[in-house]
Amino acid sequence: MGDAVMRAQGYAIDIERIMERVFECKRGGLAGIVNSDFIRSKPLTAVAATCGFLYATADTSKREEIENFLSETMYYLEMSLDELLSFESSTKTVGIDTTNLEYDNGEDALIDIVKKFRSLCK
Repeated sequence: MGDAVMRAQGYAIDIERIMERVFECKRGGLAGIVNSDFIRSKPLTAVAATCGFLYATADTSKREEIENFLSETMYYLEMSLDELLSFESSTKTVGIDTTNLEYDNGEDALIDIVKKFRSLCK
């Protein structure tokens, strides 16, 4: 496995572990969504499912925190983890499309997102 692939898989495993605690399950739980391979390709689905689960029993303050987190991170989580990590700077051009991140690079974005997700799920 290449370095970029291993980094993406490592972040996916971090998210998987957070989800395992939230759902009190093992890898493959929640119809296979609690799985680093799934998370790596569809992080928004996995994170949103977890947030939805937390939202159902949250008080007003926690619900607002969940909504803010999703609003702030949805753009980034719509990409696969591999795609996000492919940003070596805050800007990437593919063909005629230029994408800008509000972070120095994709890894900084992912580190911040996982940190916020972990905190949200405590």
